[in-house]
Amino acid sequence: MHNHIPKTKFLQKIAVVAFTAFLGNAATADVIDFKAMAEPGGLLGESIWNTLTINGSGFQLDITGTNSAGSAYAYLDAGNAGLGVCGAPKSGATIDAATNSGTNQCNPASDDNVTTGEALQFVFDVDVLINDLWLNNNHDDDKSLYLDTVNIGGSAFTFTIDNGGPANYYVGSSYFVAAGDIFEIAFNNEQFYVSGIDVSASVPEPSSMILFGLGLLGLGLASRRKKAVLVS
Repeated sequence: MHNHIPKTKFLQKIAVVAFTAFLGNAATADVIDFKAMAEPGGLLGESIWNTLTINGSGFQLDITGTNSAGSAYAYLDAGNAGLGVCGAPKSGATIDAATNSGTNQCNPASDDNVTTGEALQFVFDVDVLINDLWLNNNHDDDKSLYLDTVNIGGSAFTFTIDNGGPANYYVGSSYFVAAGDIFEIAFNNEQFYVSGIDVSASVPEPSSMILFGLGLLGLGLASRRKKAVLVS
């Protein structure tokens, strides 16, 4: 004798399996706080980097600074700032080292945010989802990004909520970044620092999403059959 499992129950079982796989693929998000990282006594302090490498939960992130006028560095700036771009280091500055010495600055010292022609490039070694993203303009005169625009992930983003200043400005959009791709945050019409990012290393695999969809379909069919029985 063969045991026959009704199609709807079979699809319901698929839903359970797929949902379990979905949860298994969801990784704990890492919040990378560049402002805290740059402060005296922070993880890296005020520092200049050809490539700033950060190891998170299941991913490695490499960050570089670019300048259309020439070479540039990723820069961690203390004093309620965060991650910016340095065009040229001060004489005697140490590159690619966690240090907070007085000589470890840009030349001029004010050239440490992302300004005209500059960008920060983020490259991950695995597929990730950038869940949240915060920027600030705390070292500018108005200390605000309200109604200012920044190029994020290849598109112009304008901050339409006034947080005042100094403050972090929340982007409120998520971005999928494939392993090895460049995710760029670039100057548009106002200078800025990147305050922090929230990153998840794992995202649901397409096969899990297909199974999950089939399972939901089965649940829907089962619900409709029950309603039909009740009506009849």
